[in-house]
Amino acid sequence: MTTMTRTMTRQTISDQELLAIERQYWDALKDRDARTVGRLTAEDCTVAGASGVSGFDPQAIRKFVDAASYTIKDYRIDPQTMRINRIRDDVVSIAYGVHEDLEVEGKPVKVDAFDTSVWMKGDNGWTCALHTESLKGDPYGRDRMTGHSSS
Repeated sequence: MTTMTRTMTRQTISDQELLAIERQYWDALKDRDARTVGRLTAEDCTVAGASGVSGFDPQAIRKFVDAASYTIKDYRIDPQTMRINRIRDDVVSIAYGVHEDLEVEGKPVKVDAFDTSVWMKGDNGWTCALHTESLKGDPYGRDRMTGHSSS
């Protein structure tokens, strides 16, 4: 008779290491380091945000970074809002508030948002399999409506 013993889930990445990888991704985007962004992107990565849902592989994300029409001047991750969820030994999510200082079409733009990334550990290390960005504001978009009366 064979018995199976349930193994304890072991932590394969610390909170600090996960945050460091997330920052490495942000820094690579800020520096337009397409090679690093590609290395940190999973073979099948989904990105969802205000402009829609897209799928990327490392080559496609490198092209996207090279052709970006905006520049990240600076960003700040709010550690007070950070939440990490250990889904499995090799799958971890991190969510947080972020402030971005951008340049879009030659003009400064400030963005406050909430981001989530899902990281998977594979043969080549940790890669991002999902990233979402939700703009901070009224959950119904009322703060972005023009010509709308609240009465």
